[in-house]
Amino acid sequence: MEWSQFIQVMKIDERAARAKYLTAARAAKNEAIKDIFNKLAYEEEVHLSTLEKFERDLAKILAGEKEH
Repeated sequence: MEWSQFIQVMKIDERAARAKYLTAARAAKNEAIKDIFNKLAYEEEVHLSTLEKFERDLAKILAGEKEH
């Protein structure tokens, strides 16, 4: 498996989920529901940040494997 490609796909998924939650938040009339969807969108941002860190770590690991 190409791990870097896998991470890229996961980042796309996180961005898509965030966009859906933000769309739902904008459509919600009820402030409590809007807040829930905004919190879910924020969680997707956290996941994306985590994946980006993993991506940097993965690049270092793979670079080390190439050296051996």
